Amino acid sequence: MDALRKLSDIVIYNLLFCLFSLPFFTIGASLCALCEGMQLIASQKDSDLSVIKTFLATFKKNFVRGTLLWGLCIFGIAAVFSMRYASSLALGGGLNTSYMITFYVIALLFVFGYQNLFPSLARWQDIGVIACIRRSFEVAVVGFPWTLLGIIITSGFSYVTLAMNQSAMLLGMFVWAVCGFGIVTYICSFFFLKAAAGYEKRQELMRTANEKNI
Repeated sequence: MDALRKLSDIVIYNLLFCLFSLPFFTIGASLCALCEGMQLIASQKDSDLSVIKTFLATFKKNFVRGTLLWGLCIFGIAAVFSMRYASSLALGGGLNTSYMITFYVIALLFVFGYQNLFPSLARWQDIGVIACIRRSFEVAVVGFPWTLLGIIITSGFSYVTLAMNQSAMLLGMFVWAVCGFGIVTYICSFFFLKAAAGYEKRQELMRTANEKNI
């Protein structure tokens, strides 16, 4: 019964995420609300509000920060791919190959930080957008194995869907719309919570050491 309750909550969160992501610019706030809900379920914390009210409260609370963060993500992706396209036209031979290596390194760093971006926004409500970006990279570095597992899980589910034939892909898209985003975020929440706990422990140790030095 507990497993069924969690699954039903994940489905509701997933449907709300898809619904509130229809206006493209609200995806950031919607993803933040989904991440907070999955972290509550993964950490087995009971909320005083229902699933719908919890999602709406988080969506409203993080609308500005989530929208700004989502806009920065889109701008970053567009900038990187624009540079890649411009370099492919302007450069040739070895120079283009060298830039390809740089491009993949930048893309990898972007994915590495993005994996923890919106989960960090959901977990730490008292930080701004720039501080959230910095903290997401710090969490990724401190909890590197957990972040890597999250990237593998997300990439694996995405690859399986894209590798399907046309009829199977329609089924895959239906599964994503019903529960896919929620399940992937739920699984990755375990990894993020481990990485975040390691980051907070490290910060606490550093704070204690500084106090002793003072």
